[in-house]
Amino acid sequence: MATIVFISDSCQGQDVTKATKIGVEKTVLPISQLQGKYNAVEDIWENQDAAYEQFIRFDGESLATFYRTNANGDLGTVGIIDKEGKVIVQPNYFSTTTKPHFGFFEVQDSKQRVGLVNVKGVQVVTPQYESVFLDAGLMAIDSTIIKVAKDGKQGFIDHSGAIVVPLKYQALDLVGKNRVMYMESSQHWGLMDYASKIITDPVFTSSNIFVDGKTVLQQADGEQYVVFEDGRIVKK
Repeated sequence: MATIVFISDSCQGQDVTKATKIGVEKTVLPISQLQGKYNAVEDIWENQDAAYEQFIRFDGESLATFYRTNANGDLGTVGIIDKEGKVIVQPNYFSTTTKPHFGFFEVQDSKQRVGLVNVKGVQVVTPQYESVFLDAGLMAIDSTIIKVAKDGKQGFIDHSGAIVVPLKYQALDLVGKNRVMYMESSQHWGLMDYASKIITDPVFTSSNIFVDGKTVLQQADGEQYVVFEDGRIVKK
């Protein structure tokens, strides 16, 4: 499972901070610590380095976004720090979610391509996808893989960014561990495993989650069928 409210469905409702100046990001050498000190009264980080935003506000949160600045003091790309000034997300992005979601910050470049930075600050996915679906429903089924979209096609990656299910399907639904419903065309859904092995042809009008190894789906004839994880289909 925006202007720069990420185009990813999973970012809807999350706080997102974006750079105020649009342009091509210039990646700089990583920094581990921002100079300055935390002011508990004002709940801000008072930064002494002119290369970055001077006063960084936490607004009651444990993390805050901060901006890189240019020679004129204009705000540029954005990153994240904690109240000890430790840099959690490097200030190399056009935008970032301000809180981690399922262990990841979603970051975006100026071309609105989405990537992932984990809570250890490691960029595991360079900004490249149209959408990253850090969706609670999908994670409840299998939290080890993440649905992504690119060039109008969907697939799944693991937490290292490696592709699990290739991005070649119009739509995918995670319906059970090692089970994915794929849409070949409108109202034509089939079942496959993570290795893209087809288990049933796309003969169903919709997808549904498997419970106790089975689910109920409808075919074009209007009849309902019990579909098992091994591909068996029994008319209900």
